[in-house]
Amino acid sequence: MTYQVLARKYRPGSLAEVVGQRQTVKALVNAFDRQQLHHAYLFSGTRGVGKTTLARIIAKCLNCETGVTSTPCGTCTNCVAISDGSFVDLIEVDGASRNKVEETRDLLEDISYLATMGTYKVYIIDEVHALSDSSFQTLLKSLEEPPEHVKFVLATTNPDKVPVTVRSRCIQFHLRTMAIETIDAHLRTVLDQEGIGYDDESVRTLARLGQGSMRDALSLTDQAIALCGNELDEASVVDMLGCAPQNDVAVLLEYLVARDRDGLFAAVTELVARGVDFSEVLAGLESGVHALAMAKATNTSPGDALMSLLDRCDTAWLQQAYQVLIMGGRDLQYAPEPRVGFEMTMLRLLDFVPIEIQDRAPEPVIESTESTQRTDQAPTTSEPSSSNTAKESLKKQESEEESSQERRKAWQERPIQMQAKRTEERRVARERSEEAKEEAMRVFTSDDEPPYVQILKERFDADLEAEWLAEDKPNQH
Repeated sequence: MTYQVLARKYRPGSLAEVVGQRQTVKALVNAFDRQQLHHAYLFSGTRGVGKTTLARIIAKCLNCETGVTSTPCGTCTNCVAISDGSFVDLIEVDGASRNKVEETRDLLEDISYLATMGTYKVYIIDEVHALSDSSFQTLLKSLEEPPEHVKFVLATTNPDKVPVTVRSRCIQFHLRTMAIETIDAHLRTVLDQEGIGYDDESVRTLARLGQGSMRDALSLTDQAIALCGNELDEASVVDMLGCAPQNDVAVLLEYLVARDRDGLFAAVTELVARGVDFSEVLAGLESGVHALAMAKATNTSPGDALMSLLDRCDTAWLQQAYQVLIMGGRDLQYAPEPRVGFEMTMLRLLDFVPIEIQDRAPEPVIESTESTQRTDQAPTTSEPSSSNTAKESLKKQESEEESSQERRKAWQERPIQMQAKRTEERRVARERSEEAKEEAMRVFTSDDEPPYVQILKERFDADLEAEWLAEDKPNQH
């Protein structure tokens, strides 16, 4: 028996089975129930979110033997033929491979003929943005006023490349990328129906790496089943995909928070030995930092693996760490090798500390050292001495806070000062330029020599007088 991949085996056959596109499904159901059918539909969205699937479901809704309905039976001759691709009135083409104007003319040549098996002829053009300009021009008239028995369904991953003249003739639905929770729930349903065991973390990892595409998540699940057999476990899935599990992310964050360089780079060496994808490790760290930041902001739990770090992370450091990780993931492609880019990102996280943390970090060490020295020097029974020590410590802390505030204020005012300085320099430069022009004009129009305009005027008057004299000479004869 031929094996059928999960993405095809569990492709929705009716609008009720479509997941993750509630708004689009609701609009289509209402349109079919009210018999308010448009002649052309345009579905846009990223890969694997259901564009072609919805197009085929529309073909079923239009040609089911029970009549035009939002709930096709799925068992009649027409529905079965549409499912297996043998329905002659369903014309499905790929715009990327058939984008020439001659091919578009051939496609529309039989548009005036009635449907053979069903009620409507349905033209599905996938990746319609790949058509040439001439093909779009050929399609326009048929798309605007097709025969009553013809419906168009266009699908594209890049709607901006579809001409406005085409989009304006269609009802457009933008299919959203699917949430991790939606993909996670659907994968569990599929695995249960297949009789495959799993743990929560393995399914969550597959859903996350699907990146909003149900088809990609199901393809990864197929790959995981081929590796693990009848029982999916997180270790095997993570090893297959080359990403970092939640425990590895927690270990890396633990070393970063503790500023333990040796432990951190020993962990990096272990990741290299396991052959992980460092872009996925950075993505895992971003998710971990986000979970800690949200836990601090909303008083929620970041997860069992990260709970021990919650009270040890500063909010400012979390914000800076997230920005550094984002930039590190973006620049990873420019590194000589992924390990180099990842290690440089880790060094930035270790070495770059926000000003607020730098100002606060020395205080506990200074206070504990001073209190220890004063405890060694002063008798334990002297109450006035301990009171004076507390006052001095308080004054010193206040002075340090004031100096810290002054440094922050100076840092904040620095851009304003630099802008004022540049403005003053431009003003002085303009004044000097104007003075130089005035000096040049003064020299040019000095009393010693006649100005240039006066010289030209004198030459013009002389030439004019010579012409007059030349004209008067014949008259004298």
